[in-house]
Amino acid sequence: MKRVLITGGRAPVAVDLARSFAAAGAQVVVADSAPCFLARASRAAAKAVRVPPPRQEPRAFARAIREIAVRERIDLIVPTCEEVFYLGRFAAELRAVAELFCVDFELLAELHDKELFTRVARGLGVEVPETWRMSSPTELAALVVPPEELVFKPVFSRFAVHTLVRPTAEAVRAIVPTPARPWVAQRFVAGRELCSYAVARGGRLTAHALYSPAWRAGRGSGFYFEPVRRPVIEEFTAGLAAKLNYTGQIAFDFIEAPDGGVHVIECNPRATSGLHLFGGGAKLARAFDGTATEVLRPDDDRPAMLGAAMATIGAWQAIRGRGLERWVKDGLRAREVLWTWRDPAPAFFVFAGLAATLALAARRGITPQAASTRDIEWDGEEIPGP
Repeated sequence: MKRVLITGGRAPVAVDLARSFAAAGAQVVVADSAPCFLARASRAAAKAVRVPPPRQEPRAFARAIREIAVRERIDLIVPTCEEVFYLGRFAAELRAVAELFCVDFELLAELHDKELFTRVARGLGVEVPETWRMSSPTELAALVVPPEELVFKPVFSRFAVHTLVRPTAEAVRAIVPTPARPWVAQRFVAGRELCSYAVARGGRLTAHALYSPAWRAGRGSGFYFEPVRRPVIEEFTAGLAAKLNYTGQIAFDFIEAPDGGVHVIECNPRATSGLHLFGGGAKLARAFDGTATEVLRPDDDRPAMLGAAMATIGAWQAIRGRGLERWVKDGLRAREVLWTWRDPAPAFFVFAGLAATLALAARRGITPQAASTRDIEWDGEEIPGP
């Protein structure tokens, strides 16, 4: 692949992905609807383009991506964030001008759906917790399992937003599921959370990484990624990719129970932070272009971290009880994701993006986390077709 278009350029994973393709000799164009998206600061990007917001203007977004692909003679379009759903919706017209590295919209939606995914995942070597879908208060009231044995969350959600873990009956009564906004109740599994990241092409697994989110913002996004090796998880991922003839990036959340059993909780059919464990070198690009003859894995067991978050959120957590000594030790042994001597600008530009997100959150009266994805997320709404 000589010319690659990476969308979702606001995400740190887009920076590492751009670096990987550039190191492999590709010309990289990055795109996003955010005004200060991170990847535009990277030397790995030959060009950066702002596009319409996919959630609010899906047709205009798809048209802009197609125009970029034609103008820049793009060979491969690689989504990174939830804009993948909108690209998948317009897959036919985009594939007329370039290879689109994702499956069609219908399969993306099935994997993103926290209840439908559990049906897909059964029989592939790991446990799947019992999961109930609720589209009305009546279905919620009909649950026979006590709430303290369950986890409740919207069918479509991210960053553990609105997730209730073993809640009180009073907290459950505040949930109002509807056909347009259904919820799931899932059997609670105690244990350590593990997260995977993988690339597959034509049903064959080409890259895999697994990590524990050792430091994270509450129950949401991690910012410190501790490598873990569990062959059963890679085998599960390879089995699912083969079953679905999957092409694209795909990630899963697991719980490793005290008895060693592994339970798959949900799926993200897009890039996630496990990508950082590959380090931004040329190796990962081979998982996308079809030249990898075996499953690629990170070269070492060194953790990766988002330094700005570790220096702020992590420091606050350490002071509040997690331990300053542990914070220092963990910080010293990890590789900072955004900073490299050859490409230092993204490590500083991250603050411009953060400022823009905080300003948007203040204007809209929403949380910064919600503001960071409001223009790209997909929560089951109908997307107008071409």
